[in-house]
Amino acid sequence: MRGRRLGLAGLLAELLLGILVVAVLAYVSARAGLGNPFTGLGASQGLSREEVEALKKLYGLDKPLGEGLLGFIAGLLRADTGPSILYNKPAYSLALQALPWTLLGIGAGFLAAYASAALWIILLGPRVPRPVRSLGFIPGYFYAVLMILSSWWLGWPPPLPGHGAGKLAAYILVVWLALWPRLLHGLAGIAEDPGLELGQVLQALRAMGAPERRVNTKFLRTVLAPYTAYAATMLGMVLERSAILEPLLGYTGLGLMLYRGVASADPVLAATAFTLIGGVAYLVVVAGRLAERALDPRLVG
Repeated sequence: MRGRRLGLAGLLAELLLGILVVAVLAYVSARAGLGNPFTGLGASQGLSREEVEALKKLYGLDKPLGEGLLGFIAGLLRADTGPSILYNKPAYSLALQALPWTLLGIGAGFLAAYASAALWIILLGPRVPRPVRSLGFIPGYFYAVLMILSSWWLGWPPPLPGHGAGKLAAYILVVWLALWPRLLHGLAGIAEDPGLELGQVLQALRAMGAPERRVNTKFLRTVLAPYTAYAATMLGMVLERSAILEPLLGYTGLGLMLYRGVASADPVLAATAFTLIGGVAYLVVVAGRLAERALDPRLVG
């Protein structure tokens, strides 16, 4: 029991440290990469130096990088990272409003992919043909581009940006298409791991005349813990790539907020959206490891 508590404490510490690292990287890269959007403003745009400095102060861009970073982290803790230049609204509130739409689309697509891979194993077994495995190497943005083309010819998904039923269905479909072969590939890889020593157990069941579907179900139950941890890692990757998928689909979630923050040189919005996406992705991966421990009681340390 003590080992389990220490293990959970270690995962919690790792989670907090990981989110802190994400926040630091998000702010530093946004400030250093996007620069200060007000630097080029001057007399030619009809703004005096004092007015430019007032704008910098209003959006928290007048401070040195280190001081600004500390202020950004403190703002994350109190849910106020400052106003967005692009929207002239609190960046944290904008990102938080967009986050559920991203989680809804990716979460539904992930659950469908998780169930699809498991159902394949039960019905067809852990031997996956190479052509099917190769589908796992097709990036999600490839399917998103196909969706864009279909919107021109078929009128679906709706071409205008939004998060209505049509957009949501397209997003779920893209995530499912990208994920289910990867999860199936992972399951097949687990089946081929000699360290699990599943072969003898499965052969014994077959020798006893057990139906093939029962053998496959036994295999799935045995590998459910590592499969869930692997699936959580894949889910975290898809969350991180929402900044590519959502702009392509015109889906107004947190990934689109990140893209717009970068494209519009809005460092506050970009850093806030980056931190939330990275933090949630890190949380998902840690949750997968916790689920692995819960499904496999042998994992205590």
